[in-house]
Amino acid sequence: MKTESFIGFRYLWNTRRTRFLSVITIICVLGIAIGVSALIIVQSVMDGLQNRMKMTILGARTHITVQSEEEDFSNHLEVAESLRKIKGIKGVTPLVKREVIISSDNEMTGAVLNGVDFRTADSVLLFPGQIQKGSIGCIKDPETCPEIIKRLSTNPMNLFKDGMNDVNKGKLKGIAIGSELSNYFGLEIGDVLKIISPVGGGMGPGGPVPLIRTFRISAIFFSGLYEYDLGYIYTTLENAQDFFSTENSVDKLGIRLENVYQVEEAEKLIKNALVGKFWITNWKEMNRQLFGALKMEKVVWFLILGFIVLIAAFNIISALIMMVMGKRDEIAIMRAIGFSSRSVMKIFMIDGFVIGMTGTFLGMIFGYAGSVFLNGLKLGVAKDVYYIDRIPVDMSVSTFVIAGLGSMVITLIATIYPGRKAAGLKPAEALRHD
Repeated sequence: MKTESFIGFRYLWNTRRTRFLSVITIICVLGIAIGVSALIIVQSVMDGLQNRMKMTILGARTHITVQSEEEDFSNHLEVAESLRKIKGIKGVTPLVKREVIISSDNEMTGAVLNGVDFRTADSVLLFPGQIQKGSIGCIKDPETCPEIIKRLSTNPMNLFKDGMNDVNKGKLKGIAIGSELSNYFGLEIGDVLKIISPVGGGMGPGGPVPLIRTFRISAIFFSGLYEYDLGYIYTTLENAQDFFSTENSVDKLGIRLENVYQVEEAEKLIKNALVGKFWITNWKEMNRQLFGALKMEKVVWFLILGFIVLIAAFNIISALIMMVMGKRDEIAIMRAIGFSSRSVMKIFMIDGFVIGMTGTFLGMIFGYAGSVFLNGLKLGVAKDVYYIDRIPVDMSVSTFVIAGLGSMVITLIATIYPGRKAAGLKPAEALRHD
């Protein structure tokens, strides 16, 4: 062990005469540890929340959409088959997706009607697996759905309501609504709901004629995101095509990737494989504002929590300056017997480095332990209000590396001034005052 290192380690744990400095050292180590652990825990929790939100959004939406520039997209089956052959594509499904108005008991709200092909929908969307009440079979054929039959038979008033609301005077088509929309209108499985397309009825003498049809609620889903549970409704592709009079055409093809973060590479392969004019949109473009805001929020929180480490670094500066002032006579003796100013500076920089390294190491341990403890911790809040009942935590190596390196850089910078202060101490003056 070099002389500078030996003396530096001795200064970290002082004798009884200067034990106060040892307490200051412990406080500095704990300050760094608390700052680093808070940084890791908060960033891990935010990563968990953001990743869960991304998963929910990308489950309700597709990773990539392909839309024909022509009004008619009736060759979607051939295009979908060619897309499935591209490396990295997990699934392709046709979609009819349009904005509509929902009406129930003289109340209205806007929504997005999604017509999906249930033969391929589960390879792209999370929706089929999010159904809590009812089933896909009920959406396809509501009249044979056991839950609907049971509810209508146990409450004859529902049959009377059907007679009053059935504008189609025929077999009602099935539809799936979100849990929030169900609560908003007070609807359950078997109830009816009017869907209004503002321009679906074509053009009349006074302009666009709205198209109104009644659907039967055949399933209720829970996606975990308020916006989709309130504003998204689903039916079969055939029902949507019939409602919007699109015959065999669809609005777009939805694509799901094996690796969602390789969207740019997949988009290039899709462009090379397609023959004709198409619009291609990826999930980053569709959710640019939302994910941009989430990223900015994460950066801001990282900077705010970084100030905790910065404050702890100032504690290191004050502790080392106090150490320098308490060791004036010893520094003077070292300089008198031949220690260079660089060696003296190195002694106190070693002290600061050891404090920072110890605090950072302990902070990473505390951060890991805290993240493990919080992961999956049940919260005492209403799930239907806050849409989360457990804390999601996603720890990543990059979070630990950035927090650790950032802490070490800050503490190393903090040791420069006290080290220069000690190196600049003149031995003659120090010994004369003592």
